[in-house]
Amino acid sequence: MGLVAVANDITCCMMIRAAAHVGCSTYEQLSEWAGGKKARVFTQVSLILLLYGTLCGGLAFLSDVARVMVSKGLGPGRAPALLESDGRPVMVLTVLTVLLPLCLQRHIRQFEKAATGGVAVVVILCIIIVTRAVQLGFPAVASGELDVLAVKVDEHLPEAFAVLGFAFYMHPMLMPLLKEMPRGPAGARLTEKAVHITLFGVACGVYGTVGIFGAAIFGASTESNIMVNDLLPGHPTGTLLLYASLLVYLCCGMVTTHYALRASLDLLVAGPDAPFTWTRRVAETCGILTAATTVALLFPTEAEKIFALTGCTAVCLVCYVIPVGIHLAVQRDIDRIQGLEDATPAAIAAGGVTDGDLQAPLLAPAGPLESGARAGARADVRVAGAGGRLQREKVVEGAVGRFVSRVALPAFILMVGVGFSVAGLYVGLVDLLNYLHDRGS
Repeated sequence: MGLVAVANDITCCMMIRAAAHVGCSTYEQLSEWAGGKKARVFTQVSLILLLYGTLCGGLAFLSDVARVMVSKGLGPGRAPALLESDGRPVMVLTVLTVLLPLCLQRHIRQFEKAATGGVAVVVILCIIIVTRAVQLGFPAVASGELDVLAVKVDEHLPEAFAVLGFAFYMHPMLMPLLKEMPRGPAGARLTEKAVHITLFGVACGVYGTVGIFGAAIFGASTESNIMVNDLLPGHPTGTLLLYASLLVYLCCGMVTTHYALRASLDLLVAGPDAPFTWTRRVAETCGILTAATTVALLFPTEAEKIFALTGCTAVCLVCYVIPVGIHLAVQRDIDRIQGLEDATPAAIAAGGVTDGDLQAPLLAPAGPLESGARAGARADVRVAGAGGRLQREKVVEGAVGRFVSRVALPAFILMVGVGFSVAGLYVGLVDLLNYLHDRGS
């Protein structure tokens, strides 16, 4: 999890600094600046695949949570049998009454109050899981079922990396957010700080707490979506309230995904300079939600597989490959600009002497302070020597910085992101084929 967070934090900062350097306000424009029109089209397809897959997986999670809310919150026999065994009707109702109105907001920062409420729900969820684990005495750990010090390495580890990629990626949301941040370096620094806090403070804290303490309670029975486990057994009213709040929280998370997806589609359909119209906004929003809901209706319990497959392809491209390509293009542009700046004084120096230089005496007359001047000259030589050492140190530091920025970091990102994604894609495809085979038989 820490590895995923570090990789995503680095590439997010790459994107923010690239946007500040170039002056672009969309992911697609940055990609076109770095690689031309073909790169822009490739980025658009990757973004749409990533965001659409995330939205489909989120709605499938919504269906899971809705089913548990009805079956555990209302109690057996108190709800229609269809709702107890299938969360899709409640999912559709939630989309129409909660998600759709939130997605129709014009500006992403209008969503801040609702997002704050979502954070409160997550904090309550963490408190409940930690409290239960402590009260029960960490049953899975005590029985030896869960060894917290042992790292289980199996064929599903790359797939887990891909699923975690969905928990940490922020790249498509950064560009729309940058439009609404203060302009200039201050806005870039503020956005980078927000990325650090979100990834290491919020995401690592929440997912680490829920994962570790949840596994300590349920052990091998921990579901891929821990919300499917019965978190409050024997408390139907509390379960109903908790899971209803979790439905709203999931909707809050999908709003930002939908906003970024709609921005990409709007740029593709209407162009970068199209004026805002509510007709187009409503049509795009309804079309996106309808398409995503259709997939969730077809695969209501396979959210983690949707996340894994999309994570191994689209997350790999959007969060690792494309940001590294843009970052390297920015470094080349910085070198070009630096070369032009260095060439200017050199050209002036190569321009020869002026008439005023010819009128100056070759030897200045000796004065009474000649001995002091000589001592000062010796001091100047010593200072010049120290300055040379400092200059050499700066050159070495610059060479190290260039190596890290242009070779080490890009290689690390590509090795981690692409390597795990390719392995996870193989595992995910095998699991999906097995699921379709079992479903057909």
